Amino acid sequence: MEPGGKGRPDGTGDPLSPQLRGRAREQEVLDRLLLDLRRGHSRVLVLRGESGIGKTALLTYLAGRAPAGRVVRTVGVETEFEIAYSALQQMCAPLLSQLDRLPAAQRAALATALGLELGLGLERGPSDGGSPGGLLTGLAVLGLFAEAAAVEPLVCVVDDAQWIDGISAAVLAFVARRLDAESVALVFAVSTSASVRTPTSAGLLAGLPELQVDGLRDDDARALLDSVLPGPVHPRVRDAIVAEARGNPLALMELQRGESEIRKR
Repeated sequence: MEPGGKGRPDGTGDPLSPQLRGRAREQEVLDRLLLDLRRGHSRVLVLRGESGIGKTALLTYLAGRAPAGRVVRTVGVETEFEIAYSALQQMCAPLLSQLDRLPAAQRAALATALGLELGLGLERGPSDGGSPGGLLTGLAVLGLFAEAAAVEPLVCVVDDAQWIDGISAAVLAFVARRLDAESVALVFAVSTSASVRTPTSAGLLAGLPELQVDGLRDDDARALLDSVLPGPVHPRVRDAIVAEARGNPLALMELQRGESEIRKR
């Protein structure tokens, strides 16, 4: 998840607000995606942009406007990058009521991957050495999503996808390339910041439909800054903050807080 937590810099202070300042183009893309979802189509989208640019706020907007249905999420965490299936477990856990609808081999593969075999009374096959097959696991997740979406449309959100473990990334990329008419939306957010090491996970999403999230225009950045300033500020100071932030909403917030602290001293 991008830094900032509650009250992300979306221009309103409300992470669920439909009004994201300066993001009309991105909102339109996400609204079309949801319209297709309501019509019974599946859609995949990868949001790419630097850290703090507002990808998480856009994912929150998407989840808040999803049709009456289920939204499942997973968030990449750098410290869990080496833990196999950790991201997949987070995403699939709310859907496990549909697990018994899968073919036995897929059910066993997914249960093994998620560490559920004992609780489900399933046993590993004699030749798999305890490791589920990648193809079976991918098909199982695809089937799980489809079964859940048969009840109501499903929106799957993957934030900070560059940090999800490699096996989860491979499975979700496999699923993304095979979705068709299941009423499933699978949306990833990937940081492109130079400060972020680029693990294999992000590369697995190459070739999927993308939306580049760029910095705010200066007028939108100024309006966002004005909306959070605690009091009047000299225009030259405001312009300097906007110029230094280069349209990054999180940078605007951090610079604004720094300026406020300086003025208090």
